[in-house]
Amino acid sequence: MIGSWRRPVAASLVACLLAAGCGPQLSKEQRLSNQQGIPSNQGQAANRLKSEEINGKTTTIGLNGGFIRMLPQGRVEMTIPTVTIGGTAYVVGSDFAKIVGFRSNWDQARGVFQLGEHDASYELKPGQTSALRDDETVTLKEAPVLFNSQIHIPVSALNLVFAKDLSFEIKEQAAVAQATDWAVSGAIDGPLEASTGAELDFGDDPKDPFQTTGGASAMRLERDPLLEASDAVEAMKGLDGFSGKDDIAVPVLRQVDMNALLTRATRYVGVNYSFGAAPYSTSGKFDCSTYTQYVFAKSGITLNRTARAQAKQGTTVDRKQLRKGDLLFFYVPGKFRSQKTVGHVGIYLGNQRMIHSAPEPKDGVQITHINNAYWKQTFLAAKRVSS
Repeated sequence: MIGSWRRPVAASLVACLLAAGCGPQLSKEQRLSNQQGIPSNQGQAANRLKSEEINGKTTTIGLNGGFIRMLPQGRVEMTIPTVTIGGTAYVVGSDFAKIVGFRSNWDQARGVFQLGEHDASYELKPGQTSALRDDETVTLKEAPVLFNSQIHIPVSALNLVFAKDLSFEIKEQAAVAQATDWAVSGAIDGPLEASTGAELDFGDDPKDPFQTTGGASAMRLERDPLLEASDAVEAMKGLDGFSGKDDIAVPVLRQVDMNALLTRATRYVGVNYSFGAAPYSTSGKFDCSTYTQYVFAKSGITLNRTARAQAKQGTTVDRKQLRKGDLLFFYVPGKFRSQKTVGHVGIYLGNQRMIHSAPEPKDGVQITHINNAYWKQTFLAAKRVSS
C-alpha cells in the first residue's frame, strides 16, 4: 500500500540533516549516491477518501500534517506537507499520491516513480530533471531525490508536471492543491438504467459490420464519413487530450476482423490489474491502457501507452452510434480542476457492454454493463481506431 512506505518524521529529518553525509553541504548527486534502499513496490493500491467521509469539514489523514477539506461549490482543498532538504522544499511522493487520490508505484527495474488514475500518466526519476506526462517530456527546474528510502518531489515541479489536473499554491511548509468534488451518483457497476437519463444512454450503430456476423467477409471496406460538423466532435472540444481539428485529421488506423479481436480480448478476463503494469509478457498483469494497447497490437494496431495519449488517436464517434472495438474514455471523479481529464479506457463489446482492466468493482480484466449512472456521468468520448 502507498501508506506502507516509511515516512520521515521531523526529529529523524533534523537528525539526518545534521549527520555526516546527509546535510545541506552535499550536492543532490552526492545525496542520491548515499541513499540506501529504494521505495517499496507496494504502492499500487489507491488510498481513496470518499466525499461522504468529509461531510463539509476538514479531514486530517495523519500524514505529517496533511489534510483534506471541502470548499464551497463542491471544491476540494488538499494540503500536502513539505520537507526541506539542503535548502530545497519537497513533498514525499507517497504522501502526495495518497492525499490527491492518485495511485502510485515504484518501478524497481527502471528506477521510476509512477502516478496516475488507472494507468501511469506521470513518471519521475530520482536525479533527473525531466519527467513524463502523458508520454510528453517535461523539463524540471530541480530533480526528485531519494531520501530515507522514499522519493521526494521538489515543489517547483508540482505545477510543471501536474498543471493539467491540479492547481497548486506553495505556502510555508505546505503545498495546497485544489480539485473538484468526487461525488458521482450511482454504483460503478450498477443495474441497467435504460428507462432513465435516456439522453446519456449508450447505443449501437445499426450499420456496424460486426454487429450480427463475424469474419473478414463482413467488413465494410469504405470508411465512414468523419464527424467533422457533428455534435460529437463539438462536445469533445475543450477536453484535455481532445481537439476537434486534430481528431478530424487523424484517420482510422487499420481494418481488422473486430470479432476476432474481441474474442482474443475476452481470453484475458480475470487477469489481475496492476497500476503501471510492465508488459504483459513479463508481468502477467495489465492496467487499463496496457490492456487496450496489448489487445490491439495483436491485430496490428499500435496504440499509445496511456489512456490520455490513446484518446488523441482515431476518429470521434457519438455515444449512441458505437461499434464493436471502439475505445471508450472516462474521467475518474475527484482529482481534477475540471471533469475533462481522461483517467480510464475500455473497449466496447456491443450491447452496452465494455471490457476493460480496472481495480474495481472487480480486480482485473472484466466485462461491465455501462448503461448506468456512474458510466453515463463519467463518459468523455468514444474513438474509433479501426474499421
